[in-house]
Amino acid sequence: MRKLLIGVIMLVSQFSVAQISNLNMNGVPARLSSYAGIEGSPYLFQDWAKADIGTTNAGLKEDVAYRFNVHDNELEVINEAGNTIYLDKDYVEYAVLERPSILIATGQEGMLPTLLIKKGFGMVKGVGSNDLVNVIAEGKKYTLVRKFYTDLVTPPVNSYAPSPGKMFVFEENFFLIDSDENVQSVKNKTKSVLKALREEDQAKAKELVKENKFDLSREDHLTVFFQKLNDV
Repeated sequence: MRKLLIGVIMLVSQFSVAQISNLNMNGVPARLSSYAGIEGSPYLFQDWAKADIGTTNAGLKEDVAYRFNVHDNELEVINEAGNTIYLDKDYVEYAVLERPSILIATGQEGMLPTLLIKKGFGMVKGVGSNDLVNVIAEGKKYTLVRKFYTDLVTPPVNSYAPSPGKMFVFEENFFLIDSDENVQSVKNKTKSVLKALREEDQAKAKELVKENKFDLSREDHLTVFFQKLNDV
């Protein structure tokens, strides 16, 4: 009887884990690529990398292989069964995406090793309520988000495109959101960011930049700058 009880408990436990596992990775099978013959890539990073993904229905899933299709705003992952799926964003609360190490080694100074992406920024023009954007800073006064996108364009006939036909062009746009959800498009430049702040915050912001020698074209400086400004 004792052995039977233990067996039932183990079976229930395994079933529960399987349920959580499946719930963590809700999604649909990835479509066959329709991008053959198109120059460039629809992905934020071409290579697969790792991500920690927080779900609203089953907690945190760590070290998930991912690619972020920023043209379609789809998070493509490999699930427990080894299948490639597009995650159902209704169940995605956030994801922390690792940058491929080669980009950290060869990229711009101050590049962050991970990127936080979240949804819920439908107040930004061109961003749906379920779209995933990169959150660089988030606080009581200001939130700074970045939208990654690859636009599919047809180069002019006389351009220097490698081949005729369509090509992906990568874009990133920064948006500053204040506590009243007023949104401004900004550049990742010190002058642009300071100008977009509320008038009553500009003197303190300039002081922070001067004291800490912030260069707001750097991701790491942007993050720390807004942490300090939001704590004032």
